[in-house]
Amino acid sequence: MVRFASLAVCVAVVLSAQPAHGAVACVNKFLSRSERSRHTVTLLTGKMTFEEAQARAKTGPIEWVDDKGKTVSKSVELKIVRPMPVGCDGKTSGVVMIATFTSITAPKTKMNVKLDEKTTVTFDEQAE
Repeated sequence: MVRFASLAVCVAVVLSAQPAHGAVACVNKFLSRSERSRHTVTLLTGKMTFEEAQARAKTGPIEWVDDKGKTVSKSVELKIVRPMPVGCDGKTSGVVMIATFTSITAPKTKMNVKLDEKTTVTFDEQAE
């Protein structure tokens, strides 16, 4: 229940961050919860549509990478939750997804995620 509340607050913040003129800034935010070396990360991104994310989830794990592009961890689970009305790079919408990573290091402040071979996105931590 707490996880759903955090997700709801995060989505509300994203939706309320729309500029007055109607254009929406690109959103790439994350929230994480850690249990020992298991990190459950909620990712909000406009770099993929809901449909693209669903197709991507079927092809294998996404990767958490460091600033140099070296893999920190691959997702052991990836759930595509729902679309969100904020898109980037000409996309009309984005997606909310939940990925589980195993790593000694917990994500903090910024997190680089390799969504596919061509797309690595830097996510900023969402203040709760």
